[in-house]
Amino acid sequence: MKRKEIEFCHRREIDTASIHDFTGLPHGIKQSAAPNISPESSPCTIFFLFFRQIFVILLRETNQYFHQYVASLDEASMRAKQPDVTMEEIHQFFAIIIQMGHDQRDCLKDYWSREEQYFTPFYSNKMVPDRFFHILRFLHFENNDNPPNRDDSYYDKLWNIRNIFDTLNNKFYELYNPT
Repeated sequence: MKRKEIEFCHRREIDTASIHDFTGLPHGIKQSAAPNISPESSPCTIFFLFFRQIFVILLRETNQYFHQYVASLDEASMRAKQPDVTMEEIHQFFAIIIQMGHDQRDCLKDYWSREEQYFTPFYSNKMVPDRFFHILRFLHFENNDNPPNRDDSYYDKLWNIRNIFDTLNNKFYELYNPT
């Protein structure tokens, strides 16, 4: 079978496509919305500028989901109730999740392993494994009490992340001008 070579077509002079130049505000962070951000700002500062509200939503919904779960248990199981997740724990949880992307292991428990080939003190210094798995188990984005009706003509398949999605969209619109 003869292999067919692909050639890229370059724009010809007779081709007329209108190219639109961006004529809006200067691109980048909107200084009016974030006056404390400068070129010297840390990546963490900019990250929290966009995601602070997301963490508030995650904290509220995760704790609410846990309380709904505990309310469904019998009284004996309720004695083992864990305290509410704090904002600091949510930050630590996501720091661990981000680091896990750079340090892949076969199973989640290996991140807290004391075996020589696995031992990385970062994970155990940030959070004990039981607390990490508790947050992971109850991590939630939306209240399950009022799910939309699947029979509606407009059923939002993303309803359980819609609040996060809309919050992020609004934050990007509020804080950033595209190039």
